[in-house]
Amino acid sequence: MMGAFTACSDNKVVGVDEQPSTVAVTLPLDATSAEKSAALMAKMNEVSRPNRATAVFLTSAFAGVQGEQYVLTYDTVNARQTYEDAMQTLINNDVIDTSYLNGNGWICSKTEDGTCGTFYIKYGDVSTLQDENGVLYGGIDLVEGAFSGNQWSLMKTIYCLNESQWFTVDDEVFDFGEYFRISVDRKYVGMDYQTRDSLITERFVQDCAAENGRIANSGATVTVNEVVQKYPRVECRIPIEQYGNTNPYQNPYWKKYAAYVVNNCKSN
Repeated sequence: MMGAFTACSDNKVVGVDEQPSTVAVTLPLDATSAEKSAALMAKMNEVSRPNRATAVFLTSAFAGVQGEQYVLTYDTVNARQTYEDAMQTLINNDVIDTSYLNGNGWICSKTEDGTCGTFYIKYGDVSTLQDENGVLYGGIDLVEGAFSGNQWSLMKTIYCLNESQWFTVDDEVFDFGEYFRISVDRKYVGMDYQTRDSLITERFVQDCAAENGRIANSGATVTVNEVVQKYPRVECRIPIEQYGNTNPYQNPYWKKYAAYVVNNCKSN
């Protein structure tokens, strides 16, 4: 799945960062994609060396008083393999535990009075690799969410945080781009793919039809110079009863489309 990375190998430089290293950073609970990407790239620019692959990972640790605590890990020794292993783990992560109930690692969204609301979120690692030629792969961000209450819903999303792939209108860059999401609630299984790739969109529509799903076209929109611009998204809704027991729910298309997101998420 990571064939683009197999042509080159890591080059070791004696005496420079021979072991992966970590540093703690603090970002707000509602950190944007741009803020996460900036944290990754600041560390990448600090530790990368010419003609040498470097991987940087941003891992959620715990919710602190001032914001979400993260740990930055970087690897300049086995960067390519470390990144590929991380990507394969995300691609294989095709299961949603529908028995979820405010388990460890989930952070609740706060209401105005400071109590937990009905939405919970779990942040995964954000991973990026800069290869020997300066090509940037990722960042790839995995986020899980859950709405509790009478109308519970659980979701898992894999995002591309590579700025060169973000939505650009008249030289203005907006921090969103390609992602694939699966979700489960009491009535439907959902799959959403936000992409500008028409071939992938066509395959997605075919896969939705194969599952007796209903297609809707949507997308993220911005207004520039009074003109609404859309980053296209295709949504598929499949009646949940055709799946029988959905605990846990394993999506048959996660690996396919998560791999698309990973492989497309690189600098031009």
